[in-house]
Amino acid sequence: AYAGFVGIVVYPGEFRVRREELDEDGVLHQWSDDLTGEAWSGGPVVLSWQDVAAAEPGYNVVIHEFAHKLDMLAGDADGYPPAPPGITPARWRESLEAAYDAFCDDVDVAERTAPRHAQTFDFPFDPYAAESPSEFFAVMSEAFFTDPHTLRESYPMLYDALGKFYRQDPAARLPRIAP
Repeated sequence: AYAGFVGIVVYPGEFRVRREELDEDGVLHQWSDDLTGEAWSGGPVVLSWQDVAAAEPGYNVVIHEFAHKLDMLAGDADGYPPAPPGITPARWRESLEAAYDAFCDDVDVAERTAPRHAQTFDFPFDPYAAESPSEFFAVMSEAFFTDPHTLRESYPMLYDALGKFYRQDPAARLPRIAP
């Protein structure tokens, strides 16, 4: 699955990346992002050692970035890696799209019902997953391996789909995390 993989670059902490994008009007936009990890198509995985060490239930930058690399097996990271054995590509995409849509709806409800001046809201998964199907796949891969019971209870069809993709059932072998 990691054919063509070229290596891992590790920084001591977050690292800054310069970005630029040409919009449809021909205007070049430039900015910097501070990152904890990044996966390059045709290139390495880049990680912050500080964030690697900060792994906890629901958060694991290594799993996240390697999920992006798996997502790139079908081209760009779009949230739809190649279908696992036994699932048609159309059914695989439908199951991931349905889970992503349900997740985005759940995040919207949680945001609307949070206390008015709250900086954060109580939600079992990183709301960053609602940014795009690609980030959803990576964040839910983190949850699949680090907090599988919560994922299975919250999104059972997604848990089953990821189980087929990764050919594992971590909830069957890992103890439930105490609240």
